[in-house]
Amino acid sequence: MPFRRLILLCSLFLLLAQPAAEVRAELVVVVNARCGVAAMTRNEVVNIFFGRNHQYFNGIEAQPVDLPDGHPDRKRFYGLLVGKDLSEVNAYWSRQLFSGRMQPPVKVNSAEEVLKWVVSHPGGIGFVDLAKADARVRVVYELTP
Repeated sequence: MPFRRLILLCSLFLLLAQPAAEVRAELVVVVNARCGVAAMTRNEVVNIFFGRNHQYFNGIEAQPVDLPDGHPDRKRFYGLLVGKDLSEVNAYWSRQLFSGRMQPPVKVNSAEEVLKWVVSHPGGIGFVDLAKADARVRVVYELTP
């Protein structure tokens, strides 16, 4: 009888663990489909999201959009992109604002709003789950764990 319970518990564990793996969708960086950018390197993405570059290679002004601190995708994005937690990212932007050098990316509340921002700005760039990227945007970088 104990062997049957063990099998039952293992089966239940596998059933419960499977959806959790599916929930962690892949994050991708997207740009306006008409901006002329087909792919970006990690460094290019970092430099745009941290305000070091303000243009794409073709001269179009990059207009990054971010999510609020409480959004789980924001934490994952910066963790995967630069290995930093949100307190470090926010401290960076606080220093930049205090010195008057740069402004952080505009923040919107959801992935849907990120897509709307990217589509409505010629140089729009943001990050969303791969499943949410559609024909209006172009995936230029994939963040992998």
